[in-house]
Amino acid sequence: MKQRKQAIRPESDLSLPAAGRPPLAARRASCLLLCLPLLSTMLTGCWDNRELNELGITSGSAYDWEDDQWKATYQVINPSSGVSGMGGGGGGSTTSPPFITFTVKGKTIMEAVDKTNLTSTREMFFSHSRITVLGETVARHGINQIIDMFLRKQDARETVFVFLARGEAGAILDQLMQTNKNQGAGIQLMIEQESRLVSYYPGVRLYELAMALSSESGSAVLPEILLTGHKIMDKTSETEVTDLPSRLALGKLGVLKGEKLIGWLTQKQAFGLSFITDKINKATIAFPSHPKTGDTPDASFILQNSSTAVRPIWDKDHYVMDIHIKGSGVLTELGSDMDLNESSSISEMEESIEQHVLELVNNSWTEVRKLGADVTGFAVRIHRSDRKRWKQIEQDKSWDSVFRDIEIRPHVSMKIERTGLSNKSFKSVQQK
Repeated sequence: MKQRKQAIRPESDLSLPAAGRPPLAARRASCLLLCLPLLSTMLTGCWDNRELNELGITSGSAYDWEDDQWKATYQVINPSSGVSGMGGGGGGSTTSPPFITFTVKGKTIMEAVDKTNLTSTREMFFSHSRITVLGETVARHGINQIIDMFLRKQDARETVFVFLARGEAGAILDQLMQTNKNQGAGIQLMIEQESRLVSYYPGVRLYELAMALSSESGSAVLPEILLTGHKIMDKTSETEVTDLPSRLALGKLGVLKGEKLIGWLTQKQAFGLSFITDKINKATIAFPSHPKTGDTPDASFILQNSSTAVRPIWDKDHYVMDIHIKGSGVLTELGSDMDLNESSSISEMEESIEQHVLELVNNSWTEVRKLGADVTGFAVRIHRSDRKRWKQIEQDKSWDSVFRDIEIRPHVSMKIERTGLSNKSFKSVQQK
């Protein structure tokens, strides 16, 4: 067979490019241009780095208004405390407190923050904050500046839970907790658990507070955090007892209009507001099983499912809010001798639960209307359903008078789906 002879290019032609192929120098230049952006990313990796031992990691903050100045208190995690018996697990203990607090003053909040550098070897770092507490003096003065700072500052967290304190807010951050080493995280768990299981108070994050105050309603609510005793437990040795004489607890519900605190709702009124605003996740309702014979609660009902629908209706010269509340759950306690096998007994208890919820709603609405703060969110619902009339209300700036004239018509429907493990009460068994 004949073999094909390969054409041998002259040595002088080896450097010549093939047809349509860029020169070698052009290819090298292209590769260099592609690599430059990748190399530049390696030069900017640590320009703003800060070492952990240079930071004061704050778990909570508190703000008061004193002598026409901002009084700020910051709770900083104490790195030298290590692992202790205060909810931290095993492996040793120390008498060093799990956190330390700094209290500073300034004409502005950031001026106060900067003054912490005069008393601390660590720079305040807010990205891990869990809570912020506003003293009543600040709430009466106005909280817009605090909200602005949290939304503007780069390392501040707008997801912190916000609370109100009747007295000095800074004192709340000094109180130790037995079951939580990090007190800021402990208070966060407290409000999250309450909102999930009890539903008296809503857990309000800072961005939710800002959204509520900037909405059509222009009002918001904040839960109160308080000390149950008169003494602040701020020494680790004082937590080595079975029951603290002073604990942190949730109290009333503060009502804000604009940027200022204007009043408080009791626990029952706050509970009624949760029904109106559809904030019920799960709740226990104590009610009288025989309302005709007495109004003393002797039964308990766990509300597991709840929904609220609100429909604004214009009635001649004022709005009527048609409120439909539906719920279902399980009977968990019964102190009377009712026979649960009879449907009439179940119906009687359901009516008693409905009447109790109606009283909560009406009581809450009476106080809210007296305060003149739309924490019910009615303005938002009217704006969505009746845009033409809402536009006129905005032009006339007459929402306050319109809100005071609102009438509510609540309708409650409750269903006992299960009665637990027994169809008879223990009292009825005893009487046989």
